[in-house]
Amino acid sequence: MQTFLMQQLVIFFLYYSYVRGYRLPGSCESGQFYEPSLMDCLACPANVSLVTSADGFACTCEEHSIATGIARCKPCNMTEVVSSDGTTCVPRRCQSSAGRIVCRKCPLDYITVTQNFDGSPMKEVQCIKCTRGYKVLNNRCVKCETCSCKKHEIIVRGRCVQKKYVLDRPKYLENNLHPNELLEIVKLEYLCMQQEYRACRTLASACVQNFYTTDPGGPCRLWIQRLPMLTLDVSKNGKIEVPFLPGKNVLKIAMAMHTKGGGLKIFQDPNQSPVTCLPPINIEIGKDFAQDCSRNVTELTDEDYGAIFEIYLSNETSLDPLSVTILKPNGYEVMKGKWPSKQFRKFFLIKNSLSTITNTTDTIYLRHLFFQIRLDRNVAAISSLRLQMSIEAQYATKSPLTDIITTSISVKHEMPTAGVLRGLEICGGVFCSFLTLYALVQWRGVVKRGGLVVVIVPLLTSSVADGLYFAALFSTLHALAAEAGTLALTLPLSETEERVIKVVIYIVVCLKALKVLWINWNQCRCDIFFVDWSKYNLPTKDLIIQSKSNNWKESFLAKEWMSIQTKRRVSPGFTATSTLLISHLLEPWYSNISKSQGYKWVIASIIWWSSYVILFCIKFLIDKLNKSPSTGLTKICSDLELSLLVFQYEYYGHYVDGRNEDLTDFRPRTHALQTCRLLFSPQLRDVYKKLTTNGYLENHESNHALLSQFLCAFFERALDGLNWVASERTIFEKLLDVELVTREGGNTSVLLYDNDVTTPSYYTVTWWGEEWTLATFDCMLFSCVLMMTGHLVLATVVTLIMWQIMKSARSYFGSLNVKNKIALND
Repeated sequence: MQTFLMQQLVIFFLYYSYVRGYRLPGSCESGQFYEPSLMDCLACPANVSLVTSADGFACTCEEHSIATGIARCKPCNMTEVVSSDGTTCVPRRCQSSAGRIVCRKCPLDYITVTQNFDGSPMKEVQCIKCTRGYKVLNNRCVKCETCSCKKHEIIVRGRCVQKKYVLDRPKYLENNLHPNELLEIVKLEYLCMQQEYRACRTLASACVQNFYTTDPGGPCRLWIQRLPMLTLDVSKNGKIEVPFLPGKNVLKIAMAMHTKGGGLKIFQDPNQSPVTCLPPINIEIGKDFAQDCSRNVTELTDEDYGAIFEIYLSNETSLDPLSVTILKPNGYEVMKGKWPSKQFRKFFLIKNSLSTITNTTDTIYLRHLFFQIRLDRNVAAISSLRLQMSIEAQYATKSPLTDIITTSISVKHEMPTAGVLRGLEICGGVFCSFLTLYALVQWRGVVKRGGLVVVIVPLLTSSVADGLYFAALFSTLHALAAEAGTLALTLPLSETEERVIKVVIYIVVCLKALKVLWINWNQCRCDIFFVDWSKYNLPTKDLIIQSKSNNWKESFLAKEWMSIQTKRRVSPGFTATSTLLISHLLEPWYSNISKSQGYKWVIASIIWWSSYVILFCIKFLIDKLNKSPSTGLTKICSDLELSLLVFQYEYYGHYVDGRNEDLTDFRPRTHALQTCRLLFSPQLRDVYKKLTTNGYLENHESNHALLSQFLCAFFERALDGLNWVASERTIFEKLLDVELVTREGGNTSVLLYDNDVTTPSYYTVTWWGEEWTLATFDCMLFSCVLMMTGHLVLATVVTLIMWQIMKSARSYFGSLNVKNKIALND
């Protein structure tokens, strides 16, 4: 315990003795200096002329004072000056005038001398004039070239230039340069002709910063006449051919920076770029990108204003120069004019331009550096490509209201066509033609069955949607296979092809949605009736009691019927899950194929359809091995002694026989007629509508029972004048789902049956019978969201949400329709 208290006391003492008095260098006040050993500030010795030294670590004599001892200084009088070595006060020649002392001051072209040649102080300050060819600089005589100009020379911006050169030089006509800038250019031009290379480099920078002006008296005069290094050879024309090898699909862009002092720096590593939003960069073929960089002009240095840049294509052994097209702030392009070529090599980042009219300074800066890469197929070689690259530098003038400027760099690819448009024309024409004919055949059958004439609209839109969708899918898939199989690099689709595919996908979704809406609307309004065989041949007085006792049968059958309304052959949930799983497993393979959104869509669509087909086959085999769930409703009808009659169209319906085999009062039926299609005669349909709409009896139950008896008699062939015949459908009728053969007419109805089909016909008025339409709509919607967002998971989620919304709406309105048609209370 005592040891702990002693430690605390020591810490407390050290804190108040040392830590609390801790001072940093530079924190001393005036007249104090910093002592590092004490880490504190000490006062200079008491002396009027002692002040803190420049570094703050000692005391020194103030200006106009000399040292007389250790830590002692003596100020010189007003009539004296400090000698050159700082040890003596040397008097000046002074005189008194009107009570004031006036001392002589050396003229501008004289230096002040305070010491003799042997170092001894002079008795009086002497003024000595510099000899010819020298000038005064910091009280020293230094070489002055302009001071020794000859008679035939004149001074131009501090240098001697021949008068004849200035007089013979062409006159500057553009009047865009300030006079001082023009004189500087004349001087640099003269020095460059005298083989002073740094002057040539500075003059070249002035030429570039003045947008390669072709004025005969401007800064580009020497390059227009004979110096070719500011442009590229016309034969190259800015087209660089790059061999494409597997695994090498990156263009390395390097940059050279010409400094203000005439030096050169080359940068090839993108991580060591001297200026943001400028090369060096690595361009991946087929991948566009853009970047914006903002900077404050007040933070830029003189090197930034004087730097000039060049762009090169970096190979393993060489650097190939690239041309730059330059756009002025007014939007006009720098033209060729008198230049050997329009392909300029150099550009600048920022410059200040002094206006000759307003005498104000405008800041011109690089607004956008744009790389345009065009790829063409080489006709000479099947599996090779040719690359053309153009670079554009766009300049703008800074607003005087802000000091922030923004420079952008972007890369845009123009890809060769992959044949998608041509394939879309051919496949689309063929598919749409055949499917349109099929739609017309379907429409004829629907109209013959009593459907509306306007049904041709959803039928045609659905057929056209299927034709366009699969034409785009097969054309894009063929292009992907051709690109991956013949070229060293799988290129993305061209911008036009990408745009066309998107438009096609958006159109087919809208067209297919019209068919889906019509299907659900038609199924939610169809007539439905339950034929109760237990009411057949009952007296009229017992009908009401029998109807009330059989209400539970109708409710049970109605629930079973409504449960199969939204049943699908393959659930979209399983298809979507399989698609996500397979896509995740194959992502390392197809992610390297291309960055094209069109190719991503076709790969995702193939995975979706593959998943769907696999699940469909599995479901088909399960139904073959086990008992098909589609036969469940048939057995329920037999157990309840209720037959199901559903009208798909006015004169076309589906029938499920519910007569029980154990009852001997009925005629034996053929098994094929247990579920069949029914073509109603107009007379039978009229009687059915009258019994469902007109109430001869007061209560609806009695009317319902009368209709049930009438239909039982019809199916038992116990009615005079209303009969039916049974007929098997032909192969083409099964394929096209239309009636091609006219069997009976007049008052005779037709019962059509299929001996080799396991799925009952009444599934046609449910989602099960419209599987193709719904499956294609799911994939089209999935494709639409994928093309819009580019996110596979989001596209899958949206498709599943839409499926659930449709399912809920279809179940709700279907239930209302069943309750209304068979008069159920709940």
